[in-house]
Amino acid sequence: MTAVYTEKEMDAISSHIERNFGKYNNVLHESNSSDIHVDICVIEPTKECNHYTLVTMGMGAHKMNVPAALKAYGIDRAELLITLPADWDVRNPDETSYWVIRWLKVMARLPIEHDTWLGWGHTVPNGEPFAKNTQLSGMLVTMPYCFGGQSAICKLPNNEKVNFYQLLPLYESEMRYKDENGTEALENAFPDDFDMVVDINRKTFK
Repeated sequence: MTAVYTEKEMDAISSHIERNFGKYNNVLHESNSSDIHVDICVIEPTKECNHYTLVTMGMGAHKMNVPAALKAYGIDRAELLITLPADWDVRNPDETSYWVIRWLKVMARLPIEHDTWLGWGHTVPNGEPFAKNTQLSGMLVTMPYCFGGQSAICKLPNNEKVNFYQLLPLYESEMRYKDENGTEALENAFPDDFDMVVDINRKTFK
């Protein structure tokens, strides 16, 4: 059975996205859904915010299997976002562009397929570069820092929370550093002017 938001819950999620990440006129609709229905809201670049923001809408209809010790924190529902350069072709089916959308969907379904959960600090390896035009090969789940603290949590009509996390693609060396030193050390290792917008050729801090 497909887990979906109620109409009122969907309205709350949509309003949260537009209020915190930007208005969207385009949605990449999912045609076949057996577990959750994951649409992707496409927020176009603007003069004030010159990058794409892609936000999932539907992942949070499923309650993740959060460890018992963490259940009180209300982190069992989540949506994901990623920011892309203004010249990224979000409608290009070639894997050199599409891998970002593919991974939004992969990450959205991971908690269901593995009966687990995703939250701040989790990393997921691809095992090889995402595409032939980049060496980025893993995903970090982090907070949407550049959108402000209020962007991280959406309150549903029943007062349950949906947590919004940003995905940051990492190099293999950065994945190893995080495994050895922790997420906080990894994030502190990036320069102060680090840009969360995906750069397929960015330099690593290592």
